[in-house]
Amino acid sequence: MEENKNIEQKTENTDVENNGVKEDKKAQKAEKKAEKKAERAAKKAAKPRKVKNQALLRRGGYSVAITAAVLAGIIVLNILVSALSKRFVLEYDMSAQKENSMSSDNIDYLKKLDTDINITVCADEEGYVGGYMSYYAQNLYGVSSDASDYFKQTVKLLNKYPAYNDKIKLRFVDTQATEFAEISQKYSSEKLSYGDIIVSATNNGTERYKIVGFKDIYNLSEDSTYAAYGYTTSNVSGNNVETSVTSAIAYVTSSKTKKAALITGHSKTDYTDDLQTLLKANNYDLTVVSDSIVNSVSSDFDAVIIAAPTTDFLGSELDALSAFLDNDGKLGKGLVFFADASAPYLTNLYDFLSEWGIDVEEGILFETNSQNHIPDDPMTMGIYPTDSQNELTSGMQLCITGYNVPMSIGFESKGSITVTSVMSSLESTVAAPVGTAADWSGYGDYAEKSYPAVIQSKKTDYDDDNNEIASYVFAFDSYEFIKSVYNEQSSVSNKNISLACAERAVGAENTGISFVSKTITNESYSDSVSQSSANVIKIIFMFLLPAISIAAGIYIFIRRKNA
Repeated sequence: MEENKNIEQKTENTDVENNGVKEDKKAQKAEKKAEKKAERAAKKAAKPRKVKNQALLRRGGYSVAITAAVLAGIIVLNILVSALSKRFVLEYDMSAQKENSMSSDNIDYLKKLDTDINITVCADEEGYVGGYMSYYAQNLYGVSSDASDYFKQTVKLLNKYPAYNDKIKLRFVDTQATEFAEISQKYSSEKLSYGDIIVSATNNGTERYKIVGFKDIYNLSEDSTYAAYGYTTSNVSGNNVETSVTSAIAYVTSSKTKKAALITGHSKTDYTDDLQTLLKANNYDLTVVSDSIVNSVSSDFDAVIIAAPTTDFLGSELDALSAFLDNDGKLGKGLVFFADASAPYLTNLYDFLSEWGIDVEEGILFETNSQNHIPDDPMTMGIYPTDSQNELTSGMQLCITGYNVPMSIGFESKGSITVTSVMSSLESTVAAPVGTAADWSGYGDYAEKSYPAVIQSKKTDYDDDNNEIASYVFAFDSYEFIKSVYNEQSSVSNKNISLACAERAVGAENTGISFVSKTITNESYSDSVSQSSANVIKIIFMFLLPAISIAAGIYIFIRRKNA
């Protein structure tokens, strides 16, 4: 027993000794670890402060350098954008109707100009957009409402001209400056007013110029607010600066003079105001002939226009037209005719047209397809190019006209005359009796077919040098091609086809720009921003910029943490 106790006692003593050894080892390890930690701390403390400062300075220097580089980049970018904006158009027009942008056709035309053009505005730029232009508009033209937004719009569009072609020079000249006195003396035969625009070019040492006045640029509508007091005023309702200035450029750079006679003496109502504006904007020298009997037509004219005649022509008048188109065998003349459904059947005139392969019939066109006429008005319908390959209707999609007279092609070819349909109605059209009402339901008894709406008749021959010469007769089935509430819509080509035919009739298809841009209307910015533009702005400021900022913040945080 006692031996067992001794053994157990020895065992316990051994365990105690072993545990003591372990504790000693642990203590030694802890002591060594503390020594190493103290040694590292001592080394760190002993590191020269200068080295630490250099490291901090190096990191700080990088930050300063990056900041300086970014600021320098921003400054350089601003300078570069400012310089480029004077040479190129860098802005983006978000307005729904692109009121502050030029049409693509106009831009293409300006870029192709190879003649030096001078555009001189008789006003200083600040005064034009400020109070002076408003003062003159009120006192010279009776404009009662505030039109300053239109004046700003004009200056903005004018400044785009030299940006598209460096051959165009634009300058604003204060009417009180010495320089303007020199301008007044140079154009002493002209009565220059504040805000007038002088467009000029010099060819072969001879300057050609055109004055664009206030009424050429702005549409004025009558304001009858004070009519009860015996006088009326005007409001500016549209801006035509693009049409006026570019047509003036076409005029001063073109050697072709386009002369047309507009015969109105046979018309009960004159529907030609818009047509006259269109032709004059495209540099036509237009003469209105209001005589009830026209016994001769001067060969000085390139074309004759007959719009909406309601009384027939005499045989002698038609003989004069035939002689004009023949031009002593030289041809090279044109006739453009616009029909009026309210007119009686004009036997003599229509017989004359039939000799050119154009048959005018009695009645009025009625569109049975409800998808192709104005609601509740089957007589006002869509008219489309007959042949998509016809260069005369290139780029045109749709015309909207009403009260169309039925026409047909009498022959496609006879002798030296060829006849083609340029635009036509859909095959769902019928020729209804004269006086048919809009709610007419008897169209089921009539044959549906496509009717020509614009017909071209061409008489050709050859000169002594074997070059083709031609005279043209164009017939439109309605005067609404030139007088319609739909003509100003950007998708409607009524004016385009009217001008295209007139250009061919006077032989001036390829002599310059045919400009029919619609009136630039001025509206508030909030009204002019489209939904798509608003969505773009929303995406940029609500999603794109915040996402970029967050990504940049995460990147900077990670870089600093790793550093």
